[in-house]
Amino acid sequence: MQWFCSSAFIVVCFLLWQALRHFPSFSEFSNKHLTHRWETVVPSAIVPPILVTVFYEALCPDSRSFFTKQLLPTFEKIPLLIQINLVPYGKAMTETVGTSYRFTCQHGPLECRANKIHACAIAKVTQPDIQLKYITCMISDNMNPEKIGEECAQDHDVRWKEVVGCAVGSEGEELLKQHGEATNALNPRVSFVPTVLLDQSQDNQPGILKNLFKEVCTHLQEQRLQLVPECG
Repeated sequence: MQWFCSSAFIVVCFLLWQALRHFPSFSEFSNKHLTHRWETVVPSAIVPPILVTVFYEALCPDSRSFFTKQLLPTFEKIPLLIQINLVPYGKAMTETVGTSYRFTCQHGPLECRANKIHACAIAKVTQPDIQLKYITCMISDNMNPEKIGEECAQDHDVRWKEVVGCAVGSEGEELLKQHGEATNALNPRVSFVPTVLLDQSQDNQPGILKNLFKEVCTHLQEQRLQLVPECG
C-alpha cells in the first residue's frame, strides 16, 4: 500500500510537470505581455503635456485663423497633452503716463480695447477649455470687442461683468502691460503674429502655424515617450 501511494504521487508530479511545461515562464510573460501593455497604453496617462504659448493680437487675421483652425481643434483632440498659455499683445507698445499706461496697437485703438478684454478673460476664466473656447469665440469676430465679449460670455457661461470691469479699469492696463513685458522678453523678438512656442521653443514656426497637431505630436514622441496613442 505504501508503495502504491508513492507511485501515485510520482505519477501526479509527472503529469503536473508535463502540463506546466506548456505555460510561459514569468519572465517570458513579463517581457512579451507586460512590456507591450506598458508601451501601448500607459504613456497616454503619464506623458507630461506640451506647453503651447501663443503671442497674438485680438484683431490680427492670422491670429484668428490660428485659433479657429489650429489651436482649438488641436486642444479638442488632445486636451490632456497640451497646456495653453495665451499672451495678447503682439506688436503693440506701452508708454507709462503718470500712474497709468498708454498702449499703441498694430491695428489701432480698437485692438487695444480688445486686447485688454482678452487679457482680463485669461485672468478671470481659469478653466482651460472654457477659457480657450471663449477667447476663440471673441477673436472670430472682434471688431466690436464689448459686444462680442458679452455674447460669447453668454454662450460659454462666463461672468461678463467681471471681465469688462477688469478691462475698463487699472487691472486691465496692468495685465496688458505684463503681457507686453512677456512679449518683449522673447529672443528672438516677435517678427510675425502669431508667434507660437512649444515648450518655450520658437523652432519651426511655419510648421506650427500650418499643422499644430502634427508638430505637438512630434514633440511629444521625440521629447517625452516614443508612443503616444492619441497621436495615431
